[in-house]
Amino acid sequence: MSDSYEGLSTHYDLIMTSGYYDYDAYARTLLDLIGDRRRLLEIGAGTGLVCEKLLDLAPTDLEITGVDHTESMLAQARRRLGGRAEFVQADLRRLTVPSPFDAAYSVGGVWYFIHDDGEDGDGEDGDGNDEALLASHLLEEDDNINALSRVHAALKPDGLLALATQGPHRDHERTLPGGLVYSQKIRPAPDNTFTKDYYVRRAAGNQRNGAVEEIVAHQRCDYRLYTMEQAERLLKQCGFRSEGISPDGMFHYLTRQ
Repeated sequence: MSDSYEGLSTHYDLIMTSGYYDYDAYARTLLDLIGDRRRLLEIGAGTGLVCEKLLDLAPTDLEITGVDHTESMLAQARRRLGGRAEFVQADLRRLTVPSPFDAAYSVGGVWYFIHDDGEDGDGEDGDGNDEALLASHLLEEDDNINALSRVHAALKPDGLLALATQGPHRDHERTLPGGLVYSQKIRPAPDNTFTKDYYVRRAAGNQRNGAVEEIVAHQRCDYRLYTMEQAERLLKQCGFRSEGISPDGMFHYLTRQ
């Protein structure tokens, strides 16, 4: 993949657990979708926050393997979960697994859906646009086809693929514990891509005396966007059939054909 979360990994948990995602809600919905499927593949496991929540809520026989391309994130996941799950550094475009999984899921991982609910990033009314888009960390069409085909091969026939939804990406700022501030800046491009800069800042001193904020972490990621028509065509080409959206709107789910 073209981007890594290496630059943000030290502060990732602090950002994500300060209201960025509702992990409890995602995990509960995902468990409803999974049903009696037990062997799961997490696409973009990060520091193991989703995996931890699933294991805390699920029966003890749940088996999860998480893949991610950023080793510093996976190291945190291994410390968090110990032997409760397996975490593997992998490029999804070249993913191979020893035996197929019952289901795969992504919560803000390589792919996710964006639903514009008519609100901006901090809850104010937006323009009311209700368009849904598929976002991908992979910018090239061939890379998306290769990676989705690898996920297809990693699933059993009729295996589940669940891709989480989130709100639109907009400029946003939020106070974090410890005197830190998180902010994100979005730069859309005319070629159906956008760049997102993540910042964690800390005041260097008394700003009335001329001190400026110190950037303690910065990460830049590029994303590709697909319209729903394009997304459905891509997913179908890679062997997936769309089954719908969870009742609470938190996941699009598909089955492997």
